[in-house]
Amino acid sequence: MQKLEIPVDAPDFTLKDLRGERVSLRELRGKIVILSFFTAWCPICSKEFFSFDKLREETKDKNTAFLKVAIKAIEEDLKKYEKFSPILMDDSGSVAKAYGVKGHHETFFINREGKIVGRTFSEKDWTSMSIRNLIEHLLVGEK
Repeated sequence: MQKLEIPVDAPDFTLKDLRGERVSLRELRGKIVILSFFTAWCPICSKEFFSFDKLREETKDKNTAFLKVAIKAIEEDLKKYEKFSPILMDDSGSVAKAYGVKGHHETFFINREGKIVGRTFSEKDWTSMSIRNLIEHLLVGEK
């Protein structure tokens, strides 16, 4: 994970999920947000869904929000992911652009104040001890 020396404001957005409900980053202020961008055709992204969702389930009572954002995807291609964490549709790619996403597999860690404190580009086992420790660190607050 790349830790940002100086946290920056996370660009606000409102996107629809696969059920048609709107999700706004601003409304999640006060929670730790793990914001993961992906494309429907990315094999690494598909592989990570299970562990990402497992960590989401394990921490759901800890004031966290785990969001997957599909970049320029056709809704039909995302039906196979419906059972996982909320899948948000970035139809135009504007949210990915606002976050400076260059690839198809990037995740941002946003603190309770709505600041990006880190990002990662590589494949992750979201249930690993290092990721769990990172989430706990964010939950107790940065020193």
